[in-house]
Order: sequence, then structure tokens, then C-alpha cells
Amino acid sequence: MFAEATQLDKALEVDCYPDRQDLNLALLKIARKHGTRISLGTDAHHPWQLEFIELGLAAILRAKLPAERIVNFMPKEELKSWIQTVRTRSVARK
Repeated sequence: MFAEATQLDKALEVDCYPDRQDLNLALLKIARKHGTRISLGTDAHHPWQLEFIELGLAAILRAKLPAERIVNFMPKEELKSWIQTVRTRSVARK
């Protein structure tokens, strides 16, 4: 999954909500090995749950994921360009 996501330049999400964390530390290290992009999300249903992002930040720091592979850290114009590229590729593959 990580190799395929990297090949397609897709991002995998880390759900930072404590009860539903999708990617554990071992999986984040595999993501780092493959160079997979990661997106941090809180799955917040209330404003106070936005603080769960800190759990995701701690996990990516512990896994030593490079900041340039974290979608949340991309500059706005770079993010918009990446989204357009991924969408264009997805349409072309259909």
C-alpha cells in the first residue's frame, strides 16, 4: 500500500483522534522508508478535539518523517499544484 501510494503520489491519512488512530509508529516508519506523503487529520467533531493534532505531530516526529512529505506542512501554492497533478493523473487513469 505504501509503495503504491508513493508511486501514485497519493497521501495516506493519520487519524489523530486517540480512539481511531489509523497509522501506528511502525506503519509510519514504513511510510518514511517508501517516501509516502502523509496527511494529518483530527476527525474532530467538536472544536476542543482539534488539539488531537498534537498526537499526530508526536507520531510523525517519533517516526522521523521528513516535513516535506507531510501534506499539512506544504506551502499553499505547492499544495494546490500537487492536488491538481494528482487529480489530473486520477482522471487520466480511468
